[in-house]
Amino acid sequence: MSIIAMLQGTPEIDTATTQSALAIARRLNLPLTGLCALPDPQTALMVVSTPESAGMSAAAATNIIELQKEMLEKAEQAFRDVVTAGAHGLDCTFLHQVGIAEYAAASAATLSEAIVFPRTAAKAGEPLSLAFDHVMMDARLPLVLAGTKAFEPGPVIIGWDGSNGASRAVRFHSHLVRAFGDVVIAQNRKDAERDGARPGIAPGSLEDWLKRKGVKARSENIEGEVSTALLTLASNVGATMIVAGAYGHSRLGERLFGGTTKRLLAAADAPALALAR
Repeated sequence: MSIIAMLQGTPEIDTATTQSALAIARRLNLPLTGLCALPDPQTALMVVSTPESAGMSAAAATNIIELQKEMLEKAEQAFRDVVTAGAHGLDCTFLHQVGIAEYAAASAATLSEAIVFPRTAAKAGEPLSLAFDHVMMDARLPLVLAGTKAFEPGPVIIGWDGSNGASRAVRFHSHLVRAFGDVVIAQNRKDAERDGARPGIAPGSLEDWLKRKGVKARSENIEGEVSTALLTLASNVGATMIVAGAYGHSRLGERLFGGTTKRLLAAADAPALALAR
């Protein structure tokens, strides 16, 4: 098992992603892999029948190969720079995988303790946005989204409402929660009273569950719009990470009407997000 940092060939972004992934790897004392997945250039070219078209295709293939080579060099350099300065004995490996990033990321997420995406991956049109969307929405695997600022020691906040998504997020990321130790459970107690039939919604339920797992946690009542309350609490306590269920509504519903997940992903100042749907 290892921690995976998804890299895209953009030095500043890959540096931030690797730093977040390395902080998690060090806390869990696990190897770190920097993964850059790029498709086979030949798959992007059409089959042609004329000599002129064949020449154009060969030139296009050459351009793609050179571009990919540059991206790989930048991704590996950013990864090496971070781990050289801060790995402290951890086994760190850079891996270039030939293939579609969506499938490479899903495979990595299945077999890793945590897969860390750059913050930009949550925005449509960015290099790893399709892979981010595929892992969380289609494969329904847990992932971590790097924060918008440097990864620093601090408590983990669990956004808890007793829902299936929140439950999956806690279970999938329980090893991270346990490793960081200091846990704050953020829950709207008025909502708990209003929705008492939902399993696990009663105040103290998650705190008791974590205690049985050897994790000491404390609860904080939050009010108002959930994403704002979580981000405010994270800022006040200097949180390292927010653990939350993702997309309680359909993707179309989130796009049309917004939602807690969408607002957390779009936040300009936020710690890392550990998500599961």
